[in-house]
Amino acid sequence: MNSEAFPEISRRKNGDSLTGIAGPLASDLYTAGTPPVHGLAKKPPLSPLIAKVKIGDMLQVERRGDRWAVYNVHELLGNQRWLPGDDGKLNVITGTPIRFPLRGELHVQRILVDPQGTVRDIAGYVEPS
Repeated sequence: MNSEAFPEISRRKNGDSLTGIAGPLASDLYTAGTPPVHGLAKKPPLSPLIAKVKIGDMLQVERRGDRWAVYNVHELLGNQRWLPGDDGKLNVITGTPIRFPLRGELHVQRILVDPQGTVRDIAGYVEPS
C-alpha cells in the first residue's frame, strides 16, 4: 500500500512523520493477545531494507534468545523493543498478562518517514502463529 493513501498521525521536531492507521489502543491489543509494536530497537541498527517496508506488509517475528527478530522472507530487518522481563507482567490498564509470542506475523500499520520520504521505522501489532 502506498503511504500517501494514509493520514499523517504526527510530526516530530526533526521533520520525521508518522503515517498510517492510528488505532487500536495498546491495552486492547494486549488483551486480544496481539501485542503492539511501537517501533524497532535502535541497537543493533535497522537493516537498510526497512526503507522498502509499506503499510499493510506482513513481516515475520521470531524469538531468538532474549530478542524478537523481525524479518522479511530474505533478511533480518531489526529487533522488537520487547523485553523478556515484560512477558507475563500484568498490563497496568487492563490487569491482563502481557504475552509475547515465540513466533508471529507483524502487521505493519504505521511507518515513520524522514523528510526525504525514506522509511526509518515501523509499527503495528503481532498476530501469534
